[in-house]
Amino acid sequence: MQRVFGSFRDPSGYVYDDGKDIYRTVNRVYQSQWESMTQSGFLTSLAAAEKVCGYSELALDQFPDAVREQTMEALGGAAENDLFEGGFWKLLEVDRLPFISYPYEWSFDQLKDAALLTLELQKEALKHELSSKDASAYNIQFRGAKPLFIDLLSFDHYREGDTWQGYRQFCMHFLAPLALYRHDLYLGGLSRLWIDGIPLSVASSLLPWKTKFSLGLQMHIHTHARLERKHSDGRQARDKVEATRLSKKSLLNIVDSLESTVRALKFPQSDTEWGEYYSDTNYTSAAEAAKEKIVDELAARCACAGGMAADLGANTGKYSALLAKHYDYVIAADIDPAAVNSHYNYLKKDGNKKILPLVMDLSNPSPGLGWMCRERASFAGRCKADFVTALALIHHLRFTAGIPFPLMAEFFAEHVSPGGYLLIEFVPRDDSQVQRLLAARDDIFSDYTLEVFQSAFAGKFEREEVIPVADSLRSLILFRKKS
Repeated sequence: MQRVFGSFRDPSGYVYDDGKDIYRTVNRVYQSQWESMTQSGFLTSLAAAEKVCGYSELALDQFPDAVREQTMEALGGAAENDLFEGGFWKLLEVDRLPFISYPYEWSFDQLKDAALLTLELQKEALKHELSSKDASAYNIQFRGAKPLFIDLLSFDHYREGDTWQGYRQFCMHFLAPLALYRHDLYLGGLSRLWIDGIPLSVASSLLPWKTKFSLGLQMHIHTHARLERKHSDGRQARDKVEATRLSKKSLLNIVDSLESTVRALKFPQSDTEWGEYYSDTNYTSAAEAAKEKIVDELAARCACAGGMAADLGANTGKYSALLAKHYDYVIAADIDPAAVNSHYNYLKKDGNKKILPLVMDLSNPSPGLGWMCRERASFAGRCKADFVTALALIHHLRFTAGIPFPLMAEFFAEHVSPGGYLLIEFVPRDDSQVQRLLAARDDIFSDYTLEVFQSAFAGKFEREEVIPVADSLRSLILFRKKS
C-alpha cells in the first residue's frame, strides 16, 4: 500500500494505492462538508451521470491496516486510539482509472472540455449551497474521451457573500493555457513549466494585443494580471479579498462569463507537419491494407487477457482503434497537437472510453515534476503497457531527434511490461519518408540499418518475428521483452 505522493497538499484527506484498489481518507476536519455533499445528493447524482468518479464508503472493519498505519504517520504519529478522534474519520474506495494523465499532455479540446466540466460543477455546487475551494486542472482525468472530476474533497460550504476561492486558479490552470494554445499550438505545453498554473502576468505578456478586445480575456487575464501586480503585497491582497462581498447571483455571473469566454475559444486552423499524415503518405492502398492486417493479427495473438496497449506515434489514431479491439485500454500518444486534437474529437463523438489521446514529444516525454520531482509522475513511470506499437516512429527519433538505437531500446523497455510485446515498423533509408527527413540535412547516420537496429534491441528484447509489409519497403518487427 503506497500513499499517492501527489495528494500531500490536501489536509482534508489522502489517497492510497495498493496496486489494485484506490482508497481515499476523509479526515475529521472535512466531516461537515462531506456530510453536506452526501446528504444533499450532490455527489451521488454527479457520479451517476459519470461527471465525478464513483466511490463507496467502507465500514470500519474493512479498513486496510496499511491505510491506518500510513494515515497515523501522516497525521503526525497519532496513536491508534486517537486516530478516529483526532484526524482520520472515514475511508472511501474510489473507482480506479486505467491511466493518469496531466493537463500539459492534453490537446486543446481536451483542456477546454475539462475547463467546462469544472465550471459546470461549480454551478451545480452552488445549487446545493456548496462551492469548489479550488479549480485545479489536476482535479480532472479522462476515461478515454470523457472528462471526469476526481477530487471528491474539493468542495466547501457556501456562505452568502463569499467569493469563489477557485477563480484565480481557474484562470491560471485553464483560461490562460487555452488562450495561449489558441494563439499558438505549441504554447499549450507551457503548463509543464508551471504546474501550479501559468502566471497571469506571463499569459498577458505573451498574448497578442488584439486579445484585449475580447471582453472575457481582457477581464479575466489582462485586467486580472494588472490587479495582481497592483496588490502584490500579500497583506493588501488578503484585505482586498476580505472586503469583497458577492451575492450568489454575482458569483454565478462570473462563472457564466468564464464559461462564455472558454466556449468562444476555438482550436486554431493551422497546418502542422504530421497533422494530415494519413493523407500525405507513401503507402499504396495494398500496403496500407497489409499493414493493418498484420497489426490486427499480432495484437490479437499477443492479447492474452486484455490489459493495456500503447500506440506511440499514434497520429490520428488509425491503429489505436485496432488495438482497442483486443486490449482493455489504449494510450495513443503523438507529438502533433493538431493530430491529437482531431483524434480526441473523433473519439468524443462516439463517447469512446477505451482510447486516451495525449500530446507527447517522445524524444522529450513528460518527466517527474513538482515537489521532489514526484508530485506528477513521469510518462515512463505511468505507462507500462502489455503491447506497445511504434509504427513509422523510429526514423523520426533517429533522424530528427538524433537518438541512437541502443537508447531507443532502453526507452521502449521502460514502457513495456515484463513479458510484454513491442511492435516496431522499420522504415529503410530508401523510403521516401526517410528521404523527406534527410532532405534538409547531411546524412551522417551510417548506423541506420536493419541489422544494427535489431542488434541494439537484442539486449532488452527477444525478436519474435519480422514481417515485410507487402507492396512497400518497410517491415514490422515483433519483439518480446526479456524477463
